[in-house]
Amino acid sequence: MNFLRVGLADLPFFYIIAEQLVYKKGGKMNFKIICSVFAIAIAFTGCAKKPTFFVDPGWTEKPTSLSVVFTTPLVENRDDLKDDLAEYANNFSSWFKAELEKDLSQVTRQSVPFVVHEASDGELVVEMDSIQSTKFNMKKPVSMEGNGYYLVFSNVGFSRREEVYENMAYSNHVAANGYGAGVNPGTNSMAMGGSTMVDMGLWINADYAIYNARTGSRVAFGHWGLKSKFAYAMTRGDWEKCVLGLVKKTLARTPILKK
Repeated sequence: MNFLRVGLADLPFFYIIAEQLVYKKGGKMNFKIICSVFAIAIAFTGCAKKPTFFVDPGWTEKPTSLSVVFTTPLVENRDDLKDDLAEYANNFSSWFKAELEKDLSQVTRQSVPFVVHEASDGELVVEMDSIQSTKFNMKKPVSMEGNGYYLVFSNVGFSRREEVYENMAYSNHVAANGYGAGVNPGTNSMAMGGSTMVDMGLWINADYAIYNARTGSRVAFGHWGLKSKFAYAMTRGDWEKCVLGLVKKTLARTPILKK
């Protein structure tokens, strides 16, 4: 799988682009052109994200069946369960299993027969791999039966977080007008929000791997960190969105969704 990789070693390439642009204009090296091209270079360098998944390009067949295995999911704050999923506060795995079944049926459009179960002790072994410099930990079934595929979710965790970040609308307003300057809410209400903003959300983090049961080979793996944002209070819907997002992300770009 190919990932975008642009680093400092590529900067000479952008310098050549600048030279070509100047040559076409028939003039000397223009400072604005240099700045523009190198700004693009730095943007590419800074925006290249670490890879979070891999799908074997040689895997093209749609599975005839799918066995989905998951390790016991963890919840950082058990009080959240009591508030949003009270009936599953002491049996969260049952809710997670039911959500996986519902979402797998929806996302695959029932085109692949599947079964879902929680892994028992000794059923899985740890495997490690990497993409570039990013390391991944995943789990593989000790034994696999049939001619289908196995999807294993491991290290599944839910946590409620608050993320604080700078309110740029406020900062820009202060820089232009000074502190205490009036703001027209109809023009820029964000500038009234103070120097920082807070995003609240429920996060799900999980590792996954997909295996060909016939050959025992791994055909896909990765890690997802997804969140469902909420404005005031977390609800059951946020938990459901997290699991649905996990299923969608995991199956995307795989032959499992082939028609």
